[in-house]
Amino acid sequence: MDKYSNIEWNMIKGLRNRIVHDYEGINLKSIWYVLENDIKILKIEIENILEQEEIN
Repeated sequence: MDKYSNIEWNMIKGLRNRIVHDYEGINLKSIWYVLENDIKILKIEIENILEQEEIN
């Protein structure tokens, strides 16, 4: 994960853990914000990683 330090891996992991283990305590507005904003950025970053890995 050090290789792609521009991605907030710990935040992704933490969100996953909150969703799985604290389902009733989730702030749905926060989840909606992630879906509307952060996922789009993450998708672009992952696509860039995949392109770089294909080149190498």
